[in-house]
Amino acid sequence: MAVREFWAYKETHFPPNVTKETLEALPDFQIRDDDIVVASYPKAGSNWLLGIVCKLLRSADKTEESAESLLTGPMEMTLPTAEHAGYVTLAEDPRSDRLRATRGVQAAEPGKSAGDDEEPEGLRGVILPLQQETLSGGGSGRTPVWKEYAQAFVGGKVKYGDYCDHVLGWWQMRDDPHFLFLKYEDMKKDLLSSVKTIATFLEIALDEATIATIAEESTFNRMKEDFGRSKWPTKRIIPRKGIVGDWKNWLSPDESKAFDSWCEWKLSGTGLSFDFE
Repeated sequence: MAVREFWAYKETHFPPNVTKETLEALPDFQIRDDDIVVASYPKAGSNWLLGIVCKLLRSADKTEESAESLLTGPMEMTLPTAEHAGYVTLAEDPRSDRLRATRGVQAAEPGKSAGDDEEPEGLRGVILPLQQETLSGGGSGRTPVWKEYAQAFVGGKVKYGDYCDHVLGWWQMRDDPHFLFLKYEDMKKDLLSSVKTIATFLEIALDEATIATIAEESTFNRMKEDFGRSKWPTKRIIPRKGIVGDWKNWLSPDESKAFDSWCEWKLSGTGLSFDFE
């Protein structure tokens, strides 16, 4: 059975609120030199990164808009509260430093722009909240048990397809100066350094005190509090635990070994690795 509803487009699985019409229109989307893009697999910390970027833009007087007004959801997706896919809304936005998100695989992206960020969380860190999302509703038919879901995940039979394939599609762009590749685990270990790195990449010059304040206001707990006050009900439930290593509470020793083998098979020789602790 399908873990979630999805359909295939060019060998990648997409949820129902991403249409064939939208995906075929994206290659013609006009990217501006000052666009900022956050590209990530679902439940990989993208909302955390988007919030940090919004705070940097506001502190640098590049926008007076709130984070909620700046963000239109993934550009390929039509949100329940919107009439059109995100890219349509974005195309009509006259502001500079447009901030957009995407779940799209690299091969499906319309082009390259200054400020493309890929923020993957480790394999174990992604599969757990994705399973929680399934259990909380939004699926179709019988809710899958953990083992069934894990098998579907490693087989790429979930929305946006195989996690490793998705990340590796962007990883190949890591040496391009238009791209910044961030890891969730590194941001958890040293958020201040990560905020500095993001600011430098976006060519935002702020004093040390301002950067430190943004880092303090961007901790997971602070973000969770901010999301809890959102006017959008779906946003209030996005933050989970915000920790690295919760997989230990879910994966059996045999499942952990199986996932290690799968990661080795998918990532060996790519130069990409993750810290699961």
